[in-house]
Amino acid sequence: MWQWIIGLVLASMIVCSIGIYLLSRLLLSPNRVPYDKTYKLGIQKGEIDANIFHTLDKEELYIPSYHGYKLHGMLFPVKNSKKVIIIAHGIRWSLFGSFKYVEMFQKRGFHVLLCDHRFHGLSGGNYTSFGYYEKDDVRAWIDYLSVRMGDRAFIGLLGESLGAATALEVSKRDNRVKFCIADCSFSDFSSLLKLRLRLDLRLRFYPLIDVISLLIKLRHGWSFPEISPIKGLEKTKTPILFIHGKEDTFIPLQMTLDMFKRKKGNKKLYLVPKAGHAEAYNTDPKGYEKKVSDFIKEIECGLREEANLC
Repeated sequence: MWQWIIGLVLASMIVCSIGIYLLSRLLLSPNRVPYDKTYKLGIQKGEIDANIFHTLDKEELYIPSYHGYKLHGMLFPVKNSKKVIIIAHGIRWSLFGSFKYVEMFQKRGFHVLLCDHRFHGLSGGNYTSFGYYEKDDVRAWIDYLSVRMGDRAFIGLLGESLGAATALEVSKRDNRVKFCIADCSFSDFSSLLKLRLRLDLRLRFYPLIDVISLLIKLRHGWSFPEISPIKGLEKTKTPILFIHGKEDTFIPLQMTLDMFKRKKGNKKLYLVPKAGHAEAYNTDPKGYEKKVSDFIKEIECGLREEANLC
């Protein structure tokens, strides 16, 4: 009898272990949309005009990450400018999802760098880390641009979803970032996972998240609690524009509201009615552009106040 019970317990433990391992693999290796397909889908959605894309000056870039793989980016330059915006896309997509912002920033004299996250597009990396290593990759791009454009480069960040969380993490750590635009970021990764576990899988067994986190810590050296854009946000002096669609059903609007409340100093909030996840620009492009333009003008003006140029 006892042998049968012990065997059943051991079998259950093995099944649970396999399940947890598979869940961790699925989490770190989500199904990505192929690079070429993101371009075609961008055209279908109206985010990319193929004629404009092919006629614009651009430069494909590959730089080394600080973690042993190559990073891919696409730079859209303007003449005689020290201003550059780095744009980071969301999960499962590629840099083509950020092309819709190129014209908006070029009109304001910005070079525009679109970059593929690790494990996405044409960048290397064996899995996604939801901002943990991605923040180092963005800093690698900042290092590259600082050398190429000089120490006086005016560098800003814009990110959507995963890209927004990454941009916030970088903004907390790197004073070379003059401003950050965070579009539909999560505030804390563990909290988001618990929410998705409840809504998507109808499970409330939250210790499962902690077990998977521990497994990833042992295997890859980082854990879910280490990915939390809201932590320490009150200490950063980087101006931040928080953006979120009011109809976002993937990352709760409340997460952006919590971060906005936590941030001290220069901050702005733009909530877009009828916009779903990462659809703020597509829903209200004119309003989006105005909010971004006013935000950047205020920052640039503040930096030039001593010269009485505003």
